[in-house]
Amino acid sequence: MNHFSNRFMGFLMMVFSLDLAMASFIGFKSYITFPYFIGLDFTITLLYGPLLFLYAKTLISGQEKLNLQDYLHFAPFLFLLVYAIPYYALSGEEKIGLISSEYGIAYGPPMITYLKIGISLVYIGIVLIQIFQYRNKVKDNFSSLDKRNLDWLQWFILGMVILAIVTTTTTFLSSMFGGDVLYTKINLLGITIYVYSIGYMGLRQPEFFAKIEFEDTKEDSSPRYSKSGLDEKTGLELMGRLTEIMTSEKPYINNELSLSQLSGLVGITTHNLTEIINSYADKNFYDFVNSYRVEEVKKRITDKKSENLTILGIGLESGFNSKSSFNSVFKKHTGITPSEFKKSLS
Repeated sequence: MNHFSNRFMGFLMMVFSLDLAMASFIGFKSYITFPYFIGLDFTITLLYGPLLFLYAKTLISGQEKLNLQDYLHFAPFLFLLVYAIPYYALSGEEKIGLISSEYGIAYGPPMITYLKIGISLVYIGIVLIQIFQYRNKVKDNFSSLDKRNLDWLQWFILGMVILAIVTTTTTFLSSMFGGDVLYTKINLLGITIYVYSIGYMGLRQPEFFAKIEFEDTKEDSSPRYSKSGLDEKTGLELMGRLTEIMTSEKPYINNELSLSQLSGLVGITTHNLTEIINSYADKNFYDFVNSYRVEEVKKRITDKKSENLTILGIGLESGFNSKSSFNSVFKKHTGITPSEFKKSLS
């Protein structure tokens, strides 16, 4: 487990919990009894983006210590905190008076709210780019994505966006048509469902919070190979050797086959292996290996020796490690599902 990354997820959940508590505090007018707590949630919106970014960054890279640049992500939060000091110093009566002021419970000019939303959206975009880059890196290094995908993180971000839209919409409707308690309850319900669903996913899917590791290839696997030293003749010879090994030894049967493992079998560096696969097969490592698995399935389906196996059983014996990946990869390469392929033969 990547315990360092989990700390950021834990802090993120704490911020959500505080936001939820303050929403209840304001919605049910508890501030009348405890006015000094008003505004505790004013600055925490600027923690969502940095915490989400650092969680994704440390999870993907395996980083276990923050550097100076990482701490700078909390600068907007600290600046806003300093800006809010005069407000926090107000008496309880003065804070209650501000709730009914021209700015409402935003405790400041509307521009601050827009700034917080803008910063959060920027961080969401950055994390999505991280996920995209990570996926490309995984497909260049591994033949299976089942234990290494970050689909759940995309859903996590999508949930944040939907939650923000719902909260903004209900707040607007509340200001236009009244019914503060009703809209507050809707917001509270949405936040509660979202926060607890994350905890549920963590219990149901242990790898949800697991550390993600990449094997060190020690060389740049960029698609630009001007410094690799491989001429066309050498590249074709290596591609022929790779094809021979894939056909005769069938290393793709290993459902966790990695780039470094296959490069060891071929007797070349991971960098050169990536180059010849990209250049002569026009595929990344993931698609290259799985194309052989798909062909293996097609052969075994027509083989009488496999009559006692289910289609899924054939897929697992051909190197796939789950039903979902088997069906999706097979359909990607053939345009039909394994079952449809078998039916087409009869």
